[in-house]
Amino acid sequence: MTRIATFNVNGVNGRLPVLFKWLGETDCDVVCLQELKTSNA
Repeated sequence: MTRIATFNVNGVNGRLPVLFKWLGETDCDVVCLQELKTSNA
């Protein structure tokens, strides 16, 4: 069975440590990230 997860990061730059921890603990095949809100600078 394929496992799909979603994570609303609400600004990826400030939440990278949380995101990386979650990705390490999650055994999913597909991860969808929402509300990245990052700048192109």
